[in-house]
Amino acid sequence: MKQLPNFDLSIVVPLGDRVESFVESLPLRTYYYERNGIEVVLLVDEEADCRSLLACIRKYLFISWKIVSGSWQNRATAYNEGIRQSIKEYVLLMFPESLFQTDVIYELRETLDEYPLHYAVGFSYGSLMVKKEYLDWVGGYDEQYNVAEGAEENLCRRMELADIHRLYYPEVLLQPGESRLSAAWKQSVPEDLLYDMLLPIKSKADNRSKPGSGKLLYDWQEHPYAKEQCREYLSKLKQFDIPSDEVFEKSYPLIALIPTYNESERITDCLRSVEKYCDGIILLDDDSLDDTYEIAQSEKLLLKAKKVRTKFNDKQNRNMLLDMVSFFKAKWFIFIDADERFDDRFVDLREVMKRDDVDTVGVWIANLWNSMEAYRTDMEDTNLLSQNGLWFRWRMFRNKGRMQFIFVLKLHFMAVPYIKKNKAYNSKTLLLHLGYLNKDKRLNKYNLYQYEDELKLVNYDDILSLDISLRLVKDISL
Repeated sequence: MKQLPNFDLSIVVPLGDRVESFVESLPLRTYYYERNGIEVVLLVDEEADCRSLLACIRKYLFISWKIVSGSWQNRATAYNEGIRQSIKEYVLLMFPESLFQTDVIYELRETLDEYPLHYAVGFSYGSLMVKKEYLDWVGGYDEQYNVAEGAEENLCRRMELADIHRLYYPEVLLQPGESRLSAAWKQSVPEDLLYDMLLPIKSKADNRSKPGSGKLLYDWQEHPYAKEQCREYLSKLKQFDIPSDEVFEKSYPLIALIPTYNESERITDCLRSVEKYCDGIILLDDDSLDDTYEIAQSEKLLLKAKKVRTKFNDKQNRNMLLDMVSFFKAKWFIFIDADERFDDRFVDLREVMKRDDVDTVGVWIANLWNSMEAYRTDMEDTNLLSQNGLWFRWRMFRNKGRMQFIFVLKLHFMAVPYIKKNKAYNSKTLLLHLGYLNKDKRLNKYNLYQYEDELKLVNYDDILSLDISLRLVKDISL
């Protein structure tokens, strides 16, 4: 399955009274839905029995569902409510009966960022993807049109009037799906209405439906089944501890994610530092040989778990932390390693979190060397943003729904699952890194990297170098 770091996509499907048929075909769809940054918005008739649908979606822990009930004049009205309920940058408008014959989601979404003022369509009707912003410009669907294909065609032509142009992908297929080259649907539309439908004179639809008329039955951001789903996920691990069910009811501005392995000497100080700046903590222990798991205690600890270690796999551990935090109500997440501490002089995360134009945040890292008062300034680093002897690392990111790292590398990868350059921010937060503090720790780190990094992406001899440059931590300025 092809992935993107963040699809940032709402899939809108007006089910109407097709709830049962959708439930039956759901296993054929979930493979495509369960990807980074995708939410699925389902519109159902208010008289529809949704019990089977709600019971079914509980089984899919990592799909961001939204179910809206209402009395829709027609499918176009339902689409418009679905568009209003969508929170992602892009929207895919699908027919309820459509099944994926090719990876419609990936094929349409992959190139849209490179084509501003464009929308994308596949071979079949019911495969229209566009920025939500552009749909707002033209007022969404024109609700006077009841034929699904005709309403979509009219929407496309009004977008053209607004200088939003078509990208056509004939290889993108749905099953069943009427070809855009077919004229069969036109036979069911009166001639005068067909003329208005296909030759609109203005781009904005003049709709009369009342915005927000739908009733939200399920919202992934509220996690109504979090307690049960989280425990189901954790039951496959070696051990887990949840202080109380209340942790699932509260909302957290910032949750820290901490992976550990044999960190009994450092985990307590790490937690004391993180407690001061984060609202919750989730910890995953990679089957430590010491008592790291037992001594990891904090009033901010929402969940800690221990997995069975098979081999070193930093990517797997961080993806499991992303799985676990997806069950909690949170705005932001930050990855912190057990050998890191916040420098109390330089922490501006709360100010950054207030900004609507930021989704990903970088921090500065000082590699302490031989004492807590000095840091090394000449360690080799591949990050071009690093400067003045400090490393720069992306660590904090906004909650976009369940995410996973998709990088091929199993170490030395960017420690955020997604980044968009125009929504990335260099903070003035400083982390003190104790991983190279003394000779023994440096040797352990060197041996680990030499063994695990089969590609030898970094010159690790630098870790053991004796010819080094140091500065005092107290002299750091950001």
